[in-house]
Amino acid sequence: MRLFLRALPARFLLALSVVLLSACGEESQQQFQPEKPRVVKLTPVISASIQNQSTFPAVVSPVKTIDLSFEVTGRLIQTDIVTGENVEKGHLLASLDPKPFERRVKEQQTRLHQADRELSRIESMFDKKLVSQSNLDDAKTEYELAEIDLSNALQDLEYTKLRAPFDALVANRLIDNNSFVTAGQSLAQLQDVSRIYFNINVPERVLSANEGRKIIKAQASILGNPDKWYDLVYVEHSTQPDAVTQTYQAVFALEGQNQIQVTPGARAMVNVTVETPNNSGSLLIPFRALVGNDADGFFVWRYVAESQTVEKVQVNVHSIEDATVVVDGELNEHDFVISAGATLVKAGMKVEPYHGEK
Repeated sequence: MRLFLRALPARFLLALSVVLLSACGEESQQQFQPEKPRVVKLTPVISASIQNQSTFPAVVSPVKTIDLSFEVTGRLIQTDIVTGENVEKGHLLASLDPKPFERRVKEQQTRLHQADRELSRIESMFDKKLVSQSNLDDAKTEYELAEIDLSNALQDLEYTKLRAPFDALVANRLIDNNSFVTAGQSLAQLQDVSRIYFNINVPERVLSANEGRKIIKAQASILGNPDKWYDLVYVEHSTQPDAVTQTYQAVFALEGQNQIQVTPGARAMVNVTVETPNNSGSLLIPFRALVGNDADGFFVWRYVAESQTVEKVQVNVHSIEDATVVVDGELNEHDFVISAGATLVKAGMKVEPYHGEK
């Protein structure tokens, strides 16, 4: 071999050395190149809370009900109050005979003109020093009082027309046309049905759940259409329990623009789903994170952020619900477990969390 190498020209020996060195370098680089981390999907471990659903009878109610009445006394000459009809805000519902009020306005206008003339006369005499300051002050007072009386008379004339204060449903008419009514006497009842309320009586546990923001869902169904359910939102509740039932009245409303045609007073059912604290230590993990079998036991791969590796954690399986598993073991809430490709990793393997496309 040595003789063969000596027989070769120098330029061939140099080229052969370069080839041999390159091959050794590539082999060494491939041998010591670190393994790339495996990209894995991570899912947080959450507490397996307990949800309880309760059903309560409910009564539908409007936002508010008001008694409609005049602020002045007079004879009713016009009504447009039909029980069960919807009226728009500003709609003329009833009118009193305006003639007595118009005469009152004219009378006060005359007195104001008289007071104005008297004030001008006193001011002229005061400038000539023919009357005292007190005479001028009295004239000014009479003029101001006449202005106030005219303003009141004009207001009373306006009060002879009764208009709907809001978009409303006429719940009840209490008086007929051509009747003599007094100020404050109820003519009708109006209901604000811009929102539908459901009133239920609930035990203290449901009330406490609401205070802890643990009411997961509330739905209502009208007894006339029991197959249709509507989402509700919490409105308010009483803080004083009923003396007999020891329950609290709670009010829910139809959520958003989800409105239905229903008469106040209708009966309904309300389902309230409440989340109660989990004291058993049970946790929820994805089904795909579970590795193992009944004979050898089950485990999951927990992500260790400090070293960007995974470790094996034994778990006990309690139940399987759809794509989730209820377990307990050495896992903690807010740990992260591999939820895709869990069978392809091993203890201590370097991994990189998958963050999705950006």
